[in-house]
Amino acid sequence: MSAGGAIGLEPNRVYMTVDGRNDVLCALISSYYSVREVHDTVRTVANIPATPKVVVKLYTDAGVLLPIGPHLRPNSAIHPYRLVSSSVRDLGIPKPSETAQNLLESVKVVQTISDDVDDMKDNIAAVKFKVEQIERYSDLHTKEKSLAKPATRRVARVLQSMQLPIKLTTSTISKEVYEQMKLPTFDIWIFKEEELIDLMAHMFTEFGLISTFQINEQQLFTFLNVIKNTYNHNPFHNFQHCFCVTQMMYALLHVTSVHKKFTQIEKLSLIVAAIGHDLDHPGFNNAYQVNACTELATTYNDSSPLENHHAAVLFSILLHSESNIFSNVSASDYKEARKIIIQCILATDMAKHGEILSKFKGYAENFSYDDGNHRQALFQMLMKCSDISNEVRPKHISEPWVDNLLEEFFAQSDKEKLEGLPTAPFMDRDKVTKPSAQVGFIGFVMIPLFELASKVLPNMEEPIIHPIRKALEFYKNSLKPNN
Repeated sequence: MSAGGAIGLEPNRVYMTVDGRNDVLCALISSYYSVREVHDTVRTVANIPATPKVVVKLYTDAGVLLPIGPHLRPNSAIHPYRLVSSSVRDLGIPKPSETAQNLLESVKVVQTISDDVDDMKDNIAAVKFKVEQIERYSDLHTKEKSLAKPATRRVARVLQSMQLPIKLTTSTISKEVYEQMKLPTFDIWIFKEEELIDLMAHMFTEFGLISTFQINEQQLFTFLNVIKNTYNHNPFHNFQHCFCVTQMMYALLHVTSVHKKFTQIEKLSLIVAAIGHDLDHPGFNNAYQVNACTELATTYNDSSPLENHHAAVLFSILLHSESNIFSNVSASDYKEARKIIIQCILATDMAKHGEILSKFKGYAENFSYDDGNHRQALFQMLMKCSDISNEVRPKHISEPWVDNLLEEFFAQSDKEKLEGLPTAPFMDRDKVTKPSAQVGFIGFVMIPLFELASKVLPNMEEPIIHPIRKALEFYKNSLKPNN
């Protein structure tokens, strides 16, 4: 399930020291700024007056003079640029009273500035030559252009903000916890995010995926950390939700033993699809994206903009060698995995819910694991069940998620009202209560979905469907008489 908002270009962070002082300052420079606006921003941050009598120059830590403008490259606080200011005398037309010595000094200052300009031109020419060489002999030019795409741009920002390589640590999680993770009752709230990463990594190990596909441990943990950092801090669609969905996928595969019917590349695809199914979710759903004409809606032509974006972000992460856990997968396996992952993520668009259930219902009576269409439909059902599985869990684990989801829904509805956009009654804080929302969702969406899946998947009733029915009964009893 998904939601969204427009993604804009963020300003670059440029770190610098001023006139040899130790403190490091940060200026936010947008590529949309003019040269004058960049100069003004740098001077303001450095507390240098915007007067022609004070000249500022910017150098790299290696002493290379940099042009101060909108294309100034971002750097880090560890390697700040050096900003140097110097006073310049008023170079107006000499008054008759000026001495020949004063006039000579003014000419020298003008000559110094002229020399600096010549040096800057030489530096620009050298940089231009290097860039042209790089563009000619590598694919950097193509990658730079692709940063215009929302998914690639987002991943580039995340990687830029991270310190790589990721430092590997020894897991302190017990074997008992790993075994509990195979059950739908697993409690995620007691673990830190770093521990959730260790738990997800274990899923790859336990299914034998690391050995089968020669997944490098450094790449796996880099991949999972990039994933964590690419999820936004929404009330509901966040990294903890990513883990919940992935863990439920893992539990369903074990509880039903259906993983024994699947190939290794299929198991890898299902786990990765669950991990990436809501990447970079902005907290506002597809209806908002389309009605607000956001960048995502424009990019994907109003067709499942969020789900298309989630998949694109996932595969953008896999484009980078540091986080490409498919680097040793054969071309044919990768093609199969990509197809499964994309179709599973797109299946989480609730606008396609009826269509997917109708198709699977047609397959369920005479389901065959030998039929490729049947298998793909089952993968989508597993993904959908995992995505909306909170009520399978005990109430003390599931109920906080209801509050989080309503908080996200209410925030979207409030925003839509302010912007004069259409609103949905089930997201309106003035029209919905927790019990009424849950009774409708569990009764009309969850139970039909899980019961249909149980026509093919064994052992679903007691561990999976029974807790959902108990949750429905609980929320029905919580309804006030006038509801």
